[in-house]
Amino acid sequence: MGESITNVMWKKVLKIFAILYFPILILTFVLIFYQKKEQLSALVQVEERGATYKKNYLLDLYTSLVYSTQYWGEIEYPKDFNPLGNHTKFIDNYIEIINGIQDYDQFRFLDLKGKEFFRYQRENDKKMVFGPLQNKEDRAYVQSGLALKRGEIFLSAIDLNRENGVLETPYKPVVRGVAPIFNTLNEKIGIVVINYRMSRILNQLKAQITNSNFYLTDTNFNIITSNTRPYDLGYELQKSGKTLEENYNLNHLSLKKVIDTNFVDQGSVWTFKVFDFKKDFISKEGIFNTIPMIITPTDWVIVQEISPEFLDTWFFRLYKDFFIFNFFAVLALLILSYYIIKSRQQQEQFYEALDVKNKALSKGQAQLEKNNNQINAINKSLSIKNDQLKEFNYLVSHNLRSPVTSMSVIIDMLQEEKEPEKIKALLPKITTVSHSIYELTEDIRAYMAILDQNQIKVEILNVPKLIALVKNEFSDLMLGEQNFKIIVDFKEWEAVNFSKLYLKSILQNFISNAMKYRDTDKMESYVLFESKMENGHKVLYVKDNGVGINLERHGANIFKLYKRFHRNISGKGVGLFLVKSQLEALNAQISVESKEGQGTSFKINF
Repeated sequence: MGESITNVMWKKVLKIFAILYFPILILTFVLIFYQKKEQLSALVQVEERGATYKKNYLLDLYTSLVYSTQYWGEIEYPKDFNPLGNHTKFIDNYIEIINGIQDYDQFRFLDLKGKEFFRYQRENDKKMVFGPLQNKEDRAYVQSGLALKRGEIFLSAIDLNRENGVLETPYKPVVRGVAPIFNTLNEKIGIVVINYRMSRILNQLKAQITNSNFYLTDTNFNIITSNTRPYDLGYELQKSGKTLEENYNLNHLSLKKVIDTNFVDQGSVWTFKVFDFKKDFISKEGIFNTIPMIITPTDWVIVQEISPEFLDTWFFRLYKDFFIFNFFAVLALLILSYYIIKSRQQQEQFYEALDVKNKALSKGQAQLEKNNNQINAINKSLSIKNDQLKEFNYLVSHNLRSPVTSMSVIIDMLQEEKEPEKIKALLPKITTVSHSIYELTEDIRAYMAILDQNQIKVEILNVPKLIALVKNEFSDLMLGEQNFKIIVDFKEWEAVNFSKLYLKSILQNFISNAMKYRDTDKMESYVLFESKMENGHKVLYVKDNGVGINLERHGANIFKLYKRFHRNISGKGVGLFLVKSQLEALNAQISVESKEGQGTSFKINF
């Protein structure tokens, strides 16, 4: 009998709970759908900016290749030009120029039949040396070059270098620039062919701006380079008979036409941006005295992929918020439903007891006093219980009033609002209601940890990865709007035991100062982070080529608070003070060397 009454009670509790919870559940599903859609749109915009940055970088690279190739095509060569014979002095004037360009792998002159009469090549990736002459008349790039007219330049596609028809090892990705050459009588005497080494360029393209996967493909979706593949131009290796585990094309994608687009395929979000050098080169024509005519088969596609694994990680917090909110909502509504039913049962019991007492009063006057006492006792007991229920209801309603009221207001506004943009603006507020107390306590804990030096969390940090993370916080760098580079050289060590909070702040200050105090008269500004081991200790050098500091005048004040040394540049004078304070808090030391007009070098001893 008791079990039956309990089952009936819980059925009523669950019924009231379902009535209260169902609208909240529907609302949270709507909110998570719109938030997921909005966050995915933001991710796609970041990927598009990253693809545009790499496209512009590639455009700048190929423009410099055109400029370099054009230079050799505009020289007036002697009549009967023979650089290895009677014109060695003439070519000696240009050898130093060739040696100074690190991206040159081979420099050759070919006659009108496609035979080399001068070959200067890089040996073992080090110095340039004279090489044995070869006949290249059957090579496609030579045939294209021999057909060139004055003012025309041919750029080949990226491929792996071959010598005598055999792939050169170690494998060398190259691009060939070809220009016709003329003697002083304006007679075409052959072509100049320059092999540009692409390994360094491809490695920089693979450097991650965002957390996505990067691919550079041709128009047939063959992968030229990618941060997900061990080899560059792996499809050429496969064609030559080499067995590779990785697939070196993107033919599995549903996209069949090469266009600028975003789409979802097999759980990944893909961003495609086409690189058409002949079309995009127009924007760079201002740097040339004579605008060359570009002939090239090169049409590339820059591809960014947001993987399913990254998307799952990215949206995990959104799903976690959803489950946490619903957990507390279910708990609160179950408690509320239980006490509503409990209150009703107590009221029913009260009326039943009162009815019994009234019947007893009708039996006789003798029992009246006794019955009245019993009724008074019951009334007193009920009064106490009612007071307890009121107090409990007050506590429940008081604790729920703010989030429930906020939720009701948001629901009303969502029902009345017609504009999608305003609806989207209201969606994040529901999560804020459920987590405001939690976030506040977490903020207080984090803040107290920062103030208490004994509670600073020290961990092993990968400094190059942290620099890449900090770099993404500077939108001008991500969008390529600054003539500024961040260079990292961590050959001797990469990891250091330090506070992530402090080291991130230190790196932000160094990058910000290097950008703020860069020398605008220089063609290219940079900040270099370089690791060293000195006397068994890790040392980090931070060098820039900015305006520099007069240490004889300001050396004693460089790390002091509110000290500024360039009146024409805005600043608060706290950055280096914070850097020194944060380093010394964990027993690290910093020193500086600088010259005005040359730049500044900081040395950090961990």
